[in-house]
Amino acid sequence: MGLNMAGKRVKNDFVIIGLDSFGENLALSLQELGYQVLGIDRNREVVQRLSDNIRELAILDAGDYETMASIGVDAFEVAVVAVGGNIAQSVLITLALKELGIKRVVCEAQSERDRRVLLRIGADDVVTPDIESARAIAYQLTSHMPQFTHFRFGNQVAIKWRPPYPYQGTLGELMAGYPADLSILLMAGRDVIYNPPPETPVAHNDELLVAGPEEAIGVLREENRRRD
Repeated sequence: MGLNMAGKRVKNDFVIIGLDSFGENLALSLQELGYQVLGIDRNREVVQRLSDNIRELAILDAGDYETMASIGVDAFEVAVVAVGGNIAQSVLITLALKELGIKRVVCEAQSERDRRVLLRIGADDVVTPDIESARAIAYQLTSHMPQFTHFRFGNQVAIKWRPPYPYQGTLGELMAGYPADLSILLMAGRDVIYNPPPETPVAHNDELLVAGPEEAIGVLREENRRRD
């Protein structure tokens, strides 16, 4: 978390370990949102390249507990381990961060296997940016399912979705045949309706925020393809 005038950390700032593409872009995005960010990388050239863009930087081996403690990393509540290409290094850094008492450790992974390993050794959350961005782009490119965004919460997925053309009926009729664990969180048509009941009228040009397990979202997607 960023240094305030008293030299202490303030709540909700971030330490990001690993400043390759994902870590760099995450750090810059958090700064744009007004958060203080400490970026750490063991590559001096990487740190020097980013010195004009990221306000706080450190060159060190983040897998070394004592070195991390010496620069006050233990004052952070949230740490992001953005070295997904090196699972061994990710494990060492995650263990060091948990030993330091970091409340929330988020790790980058490049495969489902790595994700499971990191969760098993203590990561609080694991993101797979390449996989998730590819899925989001695939959803955007699929003409029969023209939502523009896709969120993941653990094994739950939320997507913005429109009914197939030229559907017009009730929400309950639309969702008949889909998995029961799909939930409609919001509908935006003439009005915005939160948790719309089954009798709510819905048409193909209305937008729905649908949430559920990834498997259930996949069923919805396949069913929609058959209906088109």
